[in-house]
Formats: sequence, structure tokens, C-alpha cells
Amino acid sequence: MVRKRLLDYCGIDISDGKEALVKARILKRIRRLGVRNFEDYFDYIEMDKSGAEFLALVDVLTTNKTSFFRESTHFDFIRSEIIPEIRNRNVTWWSAGCSSGEEPVSWAITYLEEKKAGTGGSVRILGTDISGTVLQKAKRGLYAQELLNGIPGFIRKRYFKKSSVDPDKYEVAEKVRSMIRYGRLNLKDSWPMSGPFHIIMCRNVMIYFNRSTQEKLIDRFYNMLEPGGYLFLGHSESISGNHSGMTNVKPAVYRKK
Repeated sequence: MVRKRLLDYCGIDISDGKEALVKARILKRIRRLGVRNFEDYFDYIEMDKSGAEFLALVDVLTTNKTSFFRESTHFDFIRSEIIPEIRNRNVTWWSAGCSSGEEPVSWAITYLEEKKAGTGGSVRILGTDISGTVLQKAKRGLYAQELLNGIPGFIRKRYFKKSSVDPDKYEVAEKVRSMIRYGRLNLKDSWPMSGPFHIIMCRNVMIYFNRSTQEKLIDRFYNMLEPGGYLFLGHSESISGNHSGMTNVKPAVYRKK
């Protein structure tokens, strides 16, 4: 019953070899609630008429590890190939599965660093996620110092400052925050935005979906991209089959024809 609810609600399919990953994440909720075993936990979900625990389960299953400038080859490609293409243009990028905001913040910093003086145009960034918990973190824009350790010192100095609210954390600079807006979105629902997007980045999200759901999602992303726009996936993900409208230009990077 819970498996079907997950599939219907957000497309998560806990079959096809995903059981170990899902089991490890459900254990977090079992320990948190103090229930005895998986059977008792699933009974608890079914008896919870508020639906709060079901949403907590979705939260724990969809919250992925993230970091600033993760999968650096993607950011190298954006820096060297994509940003030079869009000088004097106004474009929108979409981080579909933005988690706690490190990905869209990394995008904004990359653009600001590469944008040449005297050039026009702008980039707006949309960050969406199904998890309200991680979106709250993204909107706050506060990060522990250890999360910034892999960022070069001059970048940290330009785009982060010690928080006046929480001295143990760093705050994202306003010039970065002003480029980004966040919203909760279940990718299986209807999408309120109209696009088109110049880049859509949806990395390490489709690993939870079955083949049919993945293909439908790719088609929807395709329809949201502008001609020549880019779709970034995780390195363990790919566009199955030969999608006639997309060309593979780099590992896990596809371009709309």
C-alpha cells in the first residue's frame, strides 16, 4: 500500500533493486519514531490520517547529498561553453531538485564570476524541490563552515559572509540570493511555470523512478527547454533510447536540437 502511494504521489518506485537504499532511509524514520520494525512503521503511516508521516517519508527518501559545485565537470562546461553563448541575453535556469540550495548558489556564482564587464543580459535561477524541509534551508541561505571548505578562499570572500544571526554559519551574499527564487514542486504534478528554460539541471533525482516515469519526465523537460537549451542529469542517469530531439554533448549533458 505504501509502495503504491509513493508511486502515485511522486513517482518513487521502490522496486527494481532500490530496496537497500530505501530501507536504509526508512530506518531513519523508524529510529526517530521509536517503532519496532518496518511492519509497524507502515501501519503507523496508514493510521496517520493527517498524512504528516507520509510526507516525512517522502522527505527522507528524496533528500539527497549535495555540495557546492558538485560534479565539477558540469560547472566547467557551463563556464567554458554555455556562458559565452549567452552574453547580452536574458535567460532562465532551472535546478529541478535543488535540495538545500547549494546547486543554484553555485550556478549564480559561476555566472557572476564569468560575466564580462560591459556585457548585458542576465540569468534568473529557479530552484525547486519536493522537500519543504530542504527548501527552508535553501531560502535561509545559511551554511556551516565545513560545507564551504572546498570553495576557493577568494570565492568565499566575495560571495559569503559571517552570519549575524548564527555566528557558526555563513550567509550567501545578496547579489547571489537576488538571482534565485525557490518553490516547492512535485515533478509528477502539473508545473505552474511556463518556461522556456535555457538550462534544466535534474541530477540524481530520476534514480528513484521507473523507466516509464523517467521517459515521461524527460519529455516534459524537453518541452520546457528553449531550442538549443541544455539538460543536465546525474552521471548515473541517462536518456534511455534515442530521443530524437536531444543530442548528447558531454557525459550526462544533453542539448535540444
